[in-house]
Amino acid sequence: MAGMDADPGMRQKEEYEHKVRMFSEFLHNNRDEWEKRIDREMANDRFRIPLELSELSQAEPGLESKLLQDPVKYLLPFEEALLNFLGETDDKAVKKLKQPLKLDVTGSFGRNHVTPRGVNASTIGKLMCVEGIVTKCGVVTPSLVQSMHVHKEEDDGHITTRDHRDGTSLISGASGGGGFPAADGEGKALMMDVSLSVYKDSQTFTVQEAPDNAPPGQIPRFVKVVCDGDLADKAKPGDRVQVIGVYRSFPPPMGEFTNGVFPTKLVATSIKAIKDLVEPSFVTADVINIRKIAAREDTFKLLARSFSPAICGHEKVKEGMLLMMIGGTEKNLANGTHLRGDINVLLVGDPSCGKSQMLRFVMNTAPLAISTTGRGSSGVGLTAAMIRDPASREFQLEAGAMVLADRGVICIDEFDKMGQGDRVSIHEAMEQQCVTIAKAGMHVTLNARCSVLAAANPIYGNFDPSLDLAKNIGLPDSLLSRFDLVYVVRDLTTEEIDRKIATQVLRQCSTRQTDGGRLRGVEEIHSSILERRQVADKDLDSQEPTKIFEDSMPTVEGESAQQQVTVDFLRKYIRFAKRLKPVLSPEAQAAVADKYVDMRMRFQSGFADQNVQDAENRKPRLAVTTRTLEALIRLATAHAKLKLRKDFVLEEDVLEAYRLMLAAREEEVPVPPGAEPAIPDDEDEEGSEGPDDDKGPEGGDEATRRGRKRQRESGSDRTDIVAGRFDALQTLVARCFARQRGESIARGRLLELVNKEVAPGEPQYLSDEFDAGLAQLEALNKVMLEEENDEVIFVA
Repeated sequence: MAGMDADPGMRQKEEYEHKVRMFSEFLHNNRDEWEKRIDREMANDRFRIPLELSELSQAEPGLESKLLQDPVKYLLPFEEALLNFLGETDDKAVKKLKQPLKLDVTGSFGRNHVTPRGVNASTIGKLMCVEGIVTKCGVVTPSLVQSMHVHKEEDDGHITTRDHRDGTSLISGASGGGGFPAADGEGKALMMDVSLSVYKDSQTFTVQEAPDNAPPGQIPRFVKVVCDGDLADKAKPGDRVQVIGVYRSFPPPMGEFTNGVFPTKLVATSIKAIKDLVEPSFVTADVINIRKIAAREDTFKLLARSFSPAICGHEKVKEGMLLMMIGGTEKNLANGTHLRGDINVLLVGDPSCGKSQMLRFVMNTAPLAISTTGRGSSGVGLTAAMIRDPASREFQLEAGAMVLADRGVICIDEFDKMGQGDRVSIHEAMEQQCVTIAKAGMHVTLNARCSVLAAANPIYGNFDPSLDLAKNIGLPDSLLSRFDLVYVVRDLTTEEIDRKIATQVLRQCSTRQTDGGRLRGVEEIHSSILERRQVADKDLDSQEPTKIFEDSMPTVEGESAQQQVTVDFLRKYIRFAKRLKPVLSPEAQAAVADKYVDMRMRFQSGFADQNVQDAENRKPRLAVTTRTLEALIRLATAHAKLKLRKDFVLEEDVLEAYRLMLAAREEEVPVPPGAEPAIPDDEDEEGSEGPDDDKGPEGGDEATRRGRKRQRESGSDRTDIVAGRFDALQTLVARCFARQRGESIARGRLLELVNKEVAPGEPQYLSDEFDAGLAQLEALNKVMLEEENDEVIFVA
């Protein structure tokens, strides 16, 4: 007995066989369940059988702790017992195996569930669960598992095998790949047959601490992961993953001296993508409160007012950024077309207007946000880069900021400081929402499905009132068209605004942290999400609903305090609304088409005011393209989701999005419905009180008198309508005939229909102006005027 104890090899063998028997007994005691589990996984072409840690207590109390502390001693005998169990239950399945069965250990890892920052020297040799974001990915390469050797001089069918094991095999004391045999037992020379040898896929990638989990002011840590077999090529740069594996050291070949510092890697046994980010759970009261807020008439104004309340003013900018965080609906069509649902916003304005503070609020409120600056970022830093590993000299793919912000928001400050070549590199990522890399023999497409929130200064630092909007921004149309909303943030110098800003800043600075530790004012709004989560976790067990309204917020002198929701409730509301996927109703589709045509007409005319007579006063506008149409749909969908409409996007959502886009472009904001401009009294003096007068007893004389008046105007004076108004009239007349589905319309009726289609905020057409426009259309052979019946016939 003493001799047996003195032989460590025999003792290890007995321990190994004991563990195999123990786990085999455990499998046979739950035979039916494990047969179903194995059949289910193999039917889906998976070879990793899930094993819950809590199940091991049935085999032996405390076995789960032993597995976590020393997985190398337990995983291999467990997997051997699993393979023997499959051979006893289904011998045919063993012969069909393409690779050996593995165990996928899941469950509660306790203190072994860490981020890359928690992986240190004390965790070497333990089974760890590490969560993070993939930043670098190496190329999948074949690794030799078993080499086949044949006689070099003769082909007699003799084969000599040699197994090659390294640290990834989870074998205690495993070293390098081993050498090749030079000769067999008879002294005959051997050579390796490459085609008969057995290989496995192998890949190395880097998991980095997620930016939202890294402590403030510290560099994110990372850990290298090595995976093989079916786990290779399962993670891509930008993916958030949970990796379970054994943390091991890989010492180099020993020499005479060593510094004692060995590289360490995590040998993966399971890789799972974290698709749903960890968020505070909803309780019943939260859902009820969210629906109550959505039922209010001023929901949009209330939530926008609660968005970055530390910044005074900028209501329109806050409304657009709120819709950006909710987003539209992403569409992947059957033909492979991808239509993005994320909304991109650009803030261009004077210095010291709060642009960076609003970007910081979005970064601290969004579940996933990556922050960068224009001067500190390059094109490959924003998208992806190919780098050469200094150790292996192989190329690796490193994800950029936009890839890391997949399904989130990327905030780019000082956007105008970025180089022209770097800005061009993000064009594809902003519209197609993917990054394509074709370098160093690799052709890879990475997802970059994120919203872009950028802030920039005008081309001359401050806005120049003598220049138009496009020249002040100084960015090409190819880039501006990819932004759904382009806001102009100006530093207006008025005593009223300056006093409001000064008063609010002073009040906020006077509300510091109280003795109870609660953050208020600026400190609460711009504190880290992690800091608020730590406070919220203390009350997690109570399952209390999130507080809706702020108790008291700083107000300006002479004004009453307006309601504002808390930051945590706003985050919950946005997360609740993002789940909805409404579609455009028929009325909304018609409204989108009309508003898009109106915006195109405004862009082509170039008139800030279509009543301006001098053509030199035209002001170039921001380009209106098909992307503008898609942006209008996205904004309308986001507004519908804000109102918790789960079925259809209504016409009022389209009108709100249209109003927001015009306000962002510094164009005429539509007036609310019903606020129609009054008709001047001089129209009554002409005897044309309305289209219904033609039906009176003297309708014929009235029509004849108007016909003679049109003849005089067409023959002598055709300048009663300016070019911009005439272009708009031509479009409106064509639209009216298309909707009436007729070849002729009475002149009075046509005037009524045209005035109904006039864009909100634009003056209606008077009789003289309308007649002058019809005369020019007749001269262009677009319409024909029938004087007997006073009708207008549409030609083309």
